[in-house]
Amino acid sequence: MVGSVRFDPLSRRDFGLLRSWLSAPHVREWWRGAEPTADLVEQEYGPSVDGVDPARCFVINVAGERVGMVQCYRMADEPEWDALVGIPAAAGVDYLIGMPGRCGLGIGSSAIGAFTGLVFGLYDDVEAIVAVPQADNQASRRALERAGFELVEERDLESDDPSDSGVSAIYEFRR
Repeated sequence: MVGSVRFDPLSRRDFGLLRSWLSAPHVREWWRGAEPTADLVEQEYGPSVDGVDPARCFVINVAGERVGMVQCYRMADEPEWDALVGIPAAAGVDYLIGMPGRCGLGIGSSAIGAFTGLVFGLYDDVEAIVAVPQADNQASRRALERAGFELVEERDLESDDPSDSGVSAIYEFRR
């Protein structure tokens, strides 16, 4: 059974841990792209930490242990991605369990389920939360389904982001 889940705002002091998570083989399989150097982590997450980028990033903390990261954003703040996904008035979420020994224990689905309330609280103008894992990422899909997300469709989104290559599974959670 999963202990209490808390979401701590991501800070620069978390960047070393985040980098190690993004470098882990089980994460790199799905979070593709350039090797996550310290500079790349700063480029990607520094603007959110500073409040310049509208995405909100959090460390997943389970029973006092930092185990992963989750982020959310209004889809409308990412117009190209919003148009590709095609679910109006939505917020997007991305997540990872960075600690390999914590995968497959129900932490992902518990964290995703708990995070939905926080996302709806942050964005009172959204009607749905969207997650878009690769169709082959069965662990992520199971976590979403256990958290109450429903599959909308599977299709190639033709994004420039290497993490979106191939067929994606579009899931939503309605308010």
